[in-house]
Amino acid sequence: MDAVVTPHPALWIALILGAVGFGVALVAILVSRRSLEPVFGAVGLGAFACAAWAFGEISVAYDRFDVLLWALGFGIAAFAGGYALASTLLASIAARPRKMVAPHALPADKGSCAVILLGDVDPDTYDERWTAADLEKLAEEGLLHVSIAILPFLFFAQKARYRAVGGTSPAARQLEYIAERVGDRVKGSRIDHVDAAWLGGARDLAVRVLRLAERGYRTITVAEVMIAGSLELDEAKRRVDSLRLDELGVEIRYASSLWGAERIASLVCERVLSVVDDAETTGVVLVGIGQPEERAGTCRSFDEHETAFLNRVRLLLVDRGVDADKVRLAWADWHGPDVTSTVRHVAALGCTRMVIAPACFPLDTVETMLELPLSVRQARIEEGISLVSLTAWHDDPALVDELSERAIASSGTDSDPA
Repeated sequence: MDAVVTPHPALWIALILGAVGFGVALVAILVSRRSLEPVFGAVGLGAFACAAWAFGEISVAYDRFDVLLWALGFGIAAFAGGYALASTLLASIAARPRKMVAPHALPADKGSCAVILLGDVDPDTYDERWTAADLEKLAEEGLLHVSIAILPFLFFAQKARYRAVGGTSPAARQLEYIAERVGDRVKGSRIDHVDAAWLGGARDLAVRVLRLAERGYRTITVAEVMIAGSLELDEAKRRVDSLRLDELGVEIRYASSLWGAERIASLVCERVLSVVDDAETTGVVLVGIGQPEERAGTCRSFDEHETAFLNRVRLLLVDRGVDADKVRLAWADWHGPDVTSTVRHVAALGCTRMVIAPACFPLDTVETMLELPLSVRQARIEEGISLVSLTAWHDDPALVDELSERAIASSGTDSDPA
């Protein structure tokens, strides 16, 4: 007579809960910032140990091969369910721009002006909340189509990008240093404060504008430290408009983007020429940022302004003796031609030296520090060709002077900076 097998529901519950927990912990490890990885790693190991223990106890308690198959199937399904659940919930951690509400009254007018330098910068360090927000936006625009199985690995890829550049993006610090330099430059005018703001994140433009208004500034000038206005810039301006500070007597003025500044075009040209030995045998690749084709209809000016600026730099280089056929435009993202194919094409024209200039990048980003050099290396050109990759502009005196003059002009004062 066959022995009656006594069911052990607690073991099955432990198996399922452990497998679900392991799936959730794996997503958390892929997504979370580095400081939290050990915590979720410990949780994942504990969950896996629980599932493994329950599986072993089930094998002893039932001693039947078909039950082992059922237990294995339940464990795999529970793990997949936990992974899918956690991956689905990633959208809920996306950071949202803070809802700013203007006060009913502001302090007395300081009688002076403030300037905000606005840059499109990466967060200082990897932040899963802003990565989730970026991915969500791309998905809403139809630019990203990934399954929930792949989604956590996109977070991991972004985290790996930050690790590859030392864990920190320098763009925010560089923007703040430029603000300090401009602040020194405009002394003697009505401007007595220069701040830095981002297109999103902790120092969003709307946040900085409201803080300055609460300090008593009635004229606030926003100077864009970027070549062309993007869709993100338009959204940042709308968040400022929603504050309705004009009803409280605060005037927000916007200086134009830098695409039309001859001084900035000359800045890029001189940076390229500073590493050119023989203009006739040197090739130049001017790199723009680019935007998705799907955005072109909504923000057509971005492409027009970037292209116009790059062509202005190209003409300046040609006027200084660089062969026109050996000066080509490329885009870091979305657009074609890309950097890799352009480098290959220019190298085939018989250059002995090539200069790759991130012409539309005022600040160093993860992209300029990691992906742009990688795109150049992937071209695999002949060893006899010397490659020179330039950095971003940083606090070049020409940029500081241009921003200072624009700030003074937009602030409505004729005073000369000290």
